[in-house]
Amino acid sequence: MTESQTQILIIDDERDVCTFFRRLLTRRGYQVVTAANEPEALAALEAGRFSVALVDLKLPDTDGITLLEIIKSRQPSCEVIIMTGYSTVKTAVTAMQLGAYEYLEKPFDDIDQIEQMIERAAGAGAVHGRGGAAADEWAEVAQGVGFRVGVSPPMKRMVSLAYKVAGKDISVLIQGKTGTGKEVLARFIHAASARAGQPFIPVNCGALPENLLESELFGHEKGAFTGANQTRRGIFELANNGTLLLDEIGDATPQIQVKLLRVLETGEFMRVGGERPIKTDVRVIAATNVDLEQAIREKTFREDLFYRLNVVRLEIPSLAERHEDIPLLAEHFVQQLNRDLRLSPGTVRLLQGYSWPGNIRELANVMRRAVVICTGDTILPEHLGGTFLAGPSAPVRYGAQPAQRYADAGPLPAATDLVEQCRSCDCLERLGADELNGMLASLRQAQSNLLAVMRKKKIVPPLNALKDSEAETIKEALAQYDGNITEAAKALGIARNTLYRKMKELELPGR
Repeated sequence: MTESQTQILIIDDERDVCTFFRRLLTRRGYQVVTAANEPEALAALEAGRFSVALVDLKLPDTDGITLLEIIKSRQPSCEVIIMTGYSTVKTAVTAMQLGAYEYLEKPFDDIDQIEQMIERAAGAGAVHGRGGAAADEWAEVAQGVGFRVGVSPPMKRMVSLAYKVAGKDISVLIQGKTGTGKEVLARFIHAASARAGQPFIPVNCGALPENLLESELFGHEKGAFTGANQTRRGIFELANNGTLLLDEIGDATPQIQVKLLRVLETGEFMRVGGERPIKTDVRVIAATNVDLEQAIREKTFREDLFYRLNVVRLEIPSLAERHEDIPLLAEHFVQQLNRDLRLSPGTVRLLQGYSWPGNIRELANVMRRAVVICTGDTILPEHLGGTFLAGPSAPVRYGAQPAQRYADAGPLPAATDLVEQCRSCDCLERLGADELNGMLASLRQAQSNLLAVMRKKKIVPPLNALKDSEAETIKEALAQYDGNITEAAKALGIARNTLYRKMKELELPGR
């Protein structure tokens, strides 16, 4: 489709807006149709085929979300750009989650940006209209920051939204479980933004005591406290014109939350011991694995700060929700250390059958250990460790026969007999170390095969299965390290305080 054939639909009750776009886009060679309300919009959709529709979010007789759904149902290849004021940005982001291509903020200041956005949308609409799939426009940026997105549809949708909001100078809240890659996503947003050439500085709000965190964020004057021998600039100064990641924001104390709120509201702060306000222009990205809305109900997190941070919320799927990405990520971690190694089919199935409570961080740790102990050219299941948790100081070795069963990727011949055998402690007591390790490997493979078949048949395991699996994994880690929480947390690839919290949530005993 050439540009002269491209039809653009403008839906806005302000005639001046319709006239502006008609003049702007007609000069660019587009055919422009305008509508001021829902009946006119429906008539236009009946009469013509459009590549792009610019839709006002608020109309007298309807709203942009409703029209988005109508347009997408009638003309799926038409890309919809939502027009909105700043006060309705959250709704515009919701529209993008529902299939809108982008959003434009009123008033329209950057004409070149508008033309480029419409051109990109028209191109994407043309590809969609031909039945093709548009290339991921964010792929180059992701590769540049080492962000392995994978092929999981929920992950790709989330990254596409992150890429589009990256260019908007608004706060972003990233939520996800420990180890899902929140900092990598934040770096991706920074790299895709207009601030990419400026500093990106992450700070962990839960890693420092309150007095140190305040000094770290805002700096201090000479003599502000004992040991303050010289004036020190804080992160808000160092990150000026750049991006600041407030990681684990849910762990920030109430006093720090108050000071952060003031910076976000005024763009000003004072150093510890200082007397004059300092201006800062920082794009804030906050990340947390805590349910902040629950924290608000429990009075541990300020509601006003939450709304300041939560202009756009991005939720990273857990690794268990990205089942199809596990082989790709595992191979990536292996290739980083040894390009000559490959994964056996049995290893891949075992990895995909595991729940990964430590998410990508845990997977990275497991694959690094497997590379270290693998002596051949193929990573076999026994290289993963009996529980996926054992560190280099406690290697686990399986017998050759179970390992071969994994490598052959064949069915388990006597799973029922194996399970029955495991029910008898007396029987197990008579087995040696290699036989016990081999039996454990076979049981894990049986579980992996069972879950794979259940997924294929679309059978959903009991709702408490993941929780039970997580509890068992944590119990195994604690047993492996004789109750040492620090070592168990390291092996799981999670923070010590996160392990404490999970133990409390799952009601697990600990010392």
